[in-house]
Amino acid sequence: MKRLWWLLVLIVFLIIADQMSKGYIESNYQLGESTQVIKNFFHITYVQNRGAFWGIGQEWSEMMRKFVFLFLSSGIALFVFYLLFKSLKDVFIQSFAYALIIAGAIGNLIDRFLLGYVIDMFDFFIVTGETTYRWAVFNVADACISVAIGLLIYEELFLRKKQKA
Repeated sequence: MKRLWWLLVLIVFLIIADQMSKGYIESNYQLGESTQVIKNFFHITYVQNRGAFWGIGQEWSEMMRKFVFLFLSSGIALFVFYLLFKSLKDVFIQSFAYALIIAGAIGNLIDRFLLGYVIDMFDFFIVTGETTYRWAVFNVADACISVAIGLLIYEELFLRKKQKA
């Protein structure tokens, strides 16, 4: 039970951090405005993402986006809550990863319900000579989900192997 409360506090903290960072960007930046943080590597850039990760689905109709990004995403978030409760007695890394996914999903769902799009701001890229290699602009919620996926992969590949051996 103690683990559950700790994870719920973490989820709330991450949602607040996500929403505060998005609020700051929306209040202090114009759409497309960018501030250099580390030359040729990292900028803060205000982007409105109407699609999913990496902008997938931005070209879909409004009705299709609402169905997929609001209703389906809400259902998936509820399912991950179920997985969180189910995993509380398992390896901590699994419960922690599910908590990160829930925080990220709720953070982005808040944007989708209130704004119809997700605010992104972390803009990483590498410049080599004439070529720029750019990662998709993302936010705190996206980072939570990405870290969680990495943790789940790590847990499956390395920790479960040790348990089976």
